[in-house]
Amino acid sequence: MKTIYFLRHAKSDWSDSTLSDHARPLNARGRRAAAKMGVLMQRLGVAPDLVLCSTAERAKETLERVMSAGGFDWTVKHERGLYGASADSILSIVRTQDCEHENLMFVGHNPGFEDIILGLSGAEETVGDLLRIKRKYPTAAFSVIDFDVDTFAQIGLGGGCLTQFIKPKDKTIV
Repeated sequence: MKTIYFLRHAKSDWSDSTLSDHARPLNARGRRAAAKMGVLMQRLGVAPDLVLCSTAERAKETLERVMSAGGFDWTVKHERGLYGASADSILSIVRTQDCEHENLMFVGHNPGFEDIILGLSGAEETVGDLLRIKRKYPTAAFSVIDFDVDTFAQIGLGGGCLTQFIKPKDKTIV
């Protein structure tokens, strides 16, 4: 069994027009949402063996705030290929991961995250959450997909089961 967690970066700050897209930090709402998601992940027992995080400032800051709020000390690798990555690119990164890992977390961006989550999820019992994701995969959203495979190289489209989809605005959290 393999599990992949997906965390979209929190809301970014557009106030400084001199910054490149890659350099944009979080805004105040984004900082609060990232901390809220960190507390939630701690309550859920989220425990990735490895976190692959986009090199964009807003993704890195989201992860830092999640880890701080949740009291996590996860192993993190910054992955330039996640910045602006398509679903195909993300799947390629997934398939190259070490077999000894059971749980991976990706921290990155839309539209790639929305596309890969919809592409990987094939179980009918999650159709409600899949429709919600198709409408919008908002900033700081968190998803969990489980796969009945032995290696990440075996993961393919439609082969996973979406078991969690949580947004910072969901009333059932924190």
